[in-house]
Amino acid sequence: MSATNLEPMQVRAHLAAGIAQAAPWGIALDGLLAAELWARQKAEHRAAGRPYVRALERDDPPDLDLPLARCQPVDGPWHWAATCAHPDQHHERLDVRTWTGRVDARALEQVAPELPKTVSQRQGRYRARRMPLLVTPTTSVTWQAVGDLDGVRKLLESITSIGKKRASGEGHVLAWEVTAAPELDKLTAAHLHPDGSLGRPTPEACRRLLGDVVDGGRGRAGIRPPYMHPARQYDLYLPALLTS
Repeated sequence: MSATNLEPMQVRAHLAAGIAQAAPWGIALDGLLAAELWARQKAEHRAAGRPYVRALERDDPPDLDLPLARCQPVDGPWHWAATCAHPDQHHERLDVRTWTGRVDARALEQVAPELPKTVSQRQGRYRARRMPLLVTPTTSVTWQAVGDLDGVRKLLESITSIGKKRASGEGHVLAWEVTAAPELDKLTAAHLHPDGSLGRPTPEACRRLLGDVVDGGRGRAGIRPPYMHPARQYDLYLPALLTS
């Protein structure tokens, strides 16, 4: 693992009412930090009148300079030394909430040269929606990582919500807590949840070093941000599933 001067840490987000997550494991800390840097870059480009190309739209997206150590196995893809979010309270069931969507007829009148006599609320692309949203009920989530405490803290302080449906009030962060964890070795901090299970998508070389820990099996997943880009996809050991 590179950047040996960086130290193990724990990052905790104190939440108002749980978190809505898309995957069966939590939000990746490196993805959260990268998203904040990309948002700042986008704002700078727009302010300067320069075009901005999203990372997912590039053939070979660049790696940002995150305040985290890099784990560089001999025979596998490198990744940031950080885990995915793990709920601090365990619940057998998820909360099922709903979100609704309805087209704004007045907005359509302003942007369309002409409209049909009626816009159906029951079918078609402009139909009204009422969809379920799965929310993990927890007062806080924790990540483990190896990195620069001040650098991580500065990036996180402007993030006020995490997860899905943030504009609707989900995943509201009350406070961030970034603390050193000298009791953790760097391999553990980079790959495992606080309960000792596998905490991030992990190459086989790192998985062998971790020994007998609970994981989510093998599958195709992203190794580092942007996680959804085809260039970031590998056959990896998956994090322990939160729903198991």
